[in-house]
Amino acid sequence: MTGGKKILVTGASGFIGTELCKVLVDRGYRVTALVRSENSLPIAGVQSLVQDLESHFHGSLLANNFDAVVHLAGKAHGKGGSSHQSPEAFQKSNVAPTKRLAEAAVAAGIHRFIYLSSIGVHGDSTWGSPITERSSESPHAAYALSKLHGEMVVRESLAGTPTAFSIIRPTLVYGENAPGNFGRLVEVCRGGLPLPFRYANNRRSLVSLDSLVRLIILCIERPQAENQVFVASDESPVSTSDIVRSLRRGFGRGPRLLPLPVGLLRGLLKITGRASVYQQLFGDLEVDSSKAVGLLGWERQGDTLDRLRLIGEKGAKC
Repeated sequence: MTGGKKILVTGASGFIGTELCKVLVDRGYRVTALVRSENSLPIAGVQSLVQDLESHFHGSLLANNFDAVVHLAGKAHGKGGSSHQSPEAFQKSNVAPTKRLAEAAVAAGIHRFIYLSSIGVHGDSTWGSPITERSSESPHAAYALSKLHGEMVVRESLAGTPTAFSIIRPTLVYGENAPGNFGRLVEVCRGGLPLPFRYANNRRSLVSLDSLVRLIILCIERPQAENQVFVASDESPVSTSDIVRSLRRGFGRGPRLLPLPVGLLRGLLKITGRASVYQQLFGDLEVDSSKAVGLLGWERQGDTLDRLRLIGEKGAKC
C-alpha cells in the first residue's frame, strides 16, 4: 500500500525516469517530475514542477509537498564517451545540482532521498572477485568521479538529519530503446555486419530496466533501505559474444562472429586511442547484488540472455 505517497522525480523524461514514473503511477503514487519545461514530460498522471537544478532552483517549492525524492537527473555519457567531455562539465551537472536538491529535501522535511549513482565509482573492471558495496571506490572516468562526488554531497547534506538516503550503483542498464552504448550495440546487431567477438568470453553484469525500477521503488518503500548503498545487477554475468548472439537471434539473424584474436584487437584499439573500448567489449565487470536481494527482497526479472533476445524480437517488428 502506498497511501498516496507523493514522490518527486528528477530526470523523469529519461530512459529510466520515464519507466519509473509510469510504474509509480500504476502503483498509486502521486508523482511530480522536476522538469526544465512544461513540454518535456508527456507521461499520463504525472504532474510537472518547472525548475532548473543547474541555475534557478527554488528549493522552498519542495516544502510539505513530498514524501520522497528520486534523483535521476544528470549529465551522462555522450556519443564519444566521458573521456571526450570535460570533468568540469560533469561536476557542474552532477554534483552542484545534487547538493542543492539534497539540501532542499532536508529543509522541506522530506523523509527519503534516493540517488542513482553508477557502478563506475568502483572502476571499470574486475579481477577475480565481483564488485560489492564493500569494494573500494576507484572511478576511472570523469563521469564516474562526478557520481562519486554526488554521493558524497548527498551523505554530507543529509548527515544528522531526519532525511535518509539510499544510493544505488547500477551497472549498464538495458531495455527497449535504451540510449548510449547498449542502444548502439542493438543497432549494430540489427544489421548483418560481421563482428569480431567470437572470442569475447568475458563476464559482464548488466541490469534490466524493470529490475532497476523495482529496486528504486523498494528504496522508497522499505525502512531497511535507509542510509544504505546498493549495487545493482542481474543475477548472472554474460559475455559480449553471448549478448550479440542473443540480440541477433531475436532479430532473426545468425551470430556472424569473426574469430579474431583478442590480443590483436587489444593492440589495434590501443594504437587508435580507444583502449577504453577494449575494456568495455572484452573486459570483465562482474557485480554481486546479494545485499539488495537479502535486505530488501529485491526480485530480479528473468534471465538476461532471454530478455536480450526479446529486445531483438520486438526491435525486428519495428
